[in-house]
Amino acid sequence: MQHEIHKDHVSSDLSRCGASCSDWQSAPSKLGLESSEVHVWRASLACQPATLHRLEATLTEDEKRRAERFLFERDRNHYTAGRGILRELLGKYLSCAPAGLRFRYGPQEKPALDAEATPKSARFNLSHSHGLAVFAFSLGREVGIDLEFIRPDFATDDIATRFFSARELAELRALPAELRAEGFFLCWTRKEAYVKAHGAGLHIPLESFSVSLTPGQPEKLISPDSERWTVWSFQPAAGFAGAILGEGSGWRMIQFDWQP
Repeated sequence: MQHEIHKDHVSSDLSRCGASCSDWQSAPSKLGLESSEVHVWRASLACQPATLHRLEATLTEDEKRRAERFLFERDRNHYTAGRGILRELLGKYLSCAPAGLRFRYGPQEKPALDAEATPKSARFNLSHSHGLAVFAFSLGREVGIDLEFIRPDFATDDIATRFFSARELAELRALPAELRAEGFFLCWTRKEAYVKAHGAGLHIPLESFSVSLTPGQPEKLISPDSERWTVWSFQPAAGFAGAILGEGSGWRMIQFDWQP
């Protein structure tokens, strides 16, 4: 939504993920995408120095300059790890050297593969929060993904009034108090995934579409183009909310763990 929640970038402990996170699989020996699939990966950005050095070696000079703009070393390292992991996974999907991949950027900085430099194709998107990252990959369908750490202190009525539609606000206020923080971030991540899938940022008025947000209930998108998309929520780790939006219907989400 281009209204970024402040993120402290603390490392996440994926081992704390409960039964609701049991769908995350170990990486297969060979990666391949089917048109009926969207692959979602989760990864800790707190890498060991040797791993970080390996990932940094695949970045372009522009990406290294972007990393240097961060004031704190932890944030620089997390950015480097995130871009390096993205390159590593794309390289495996496309059978290309990670360092040889070239990206282009849309008006809202949504990255895509440069078709002139990379003849093979894949769509992708990424998000990170508090030292955890998620990546989405697909063939032939636009995707948007978002990840947020659930912070009850941020999930206030004042912020919801600023960023949620009237329909979303009414649904949030109807929730029991103990479910409101979760409902808030289900809404936030679903809306963010919608905006990121479009790559339009603030050009999409946030009140022009709505998503459902009641925990335990099916995901719904109410928008002028709702028939174009399917939205899913997922839990990448304990205390986090995630959502993905993909073009079309009938596709399935497969979830993988990235390990160094």
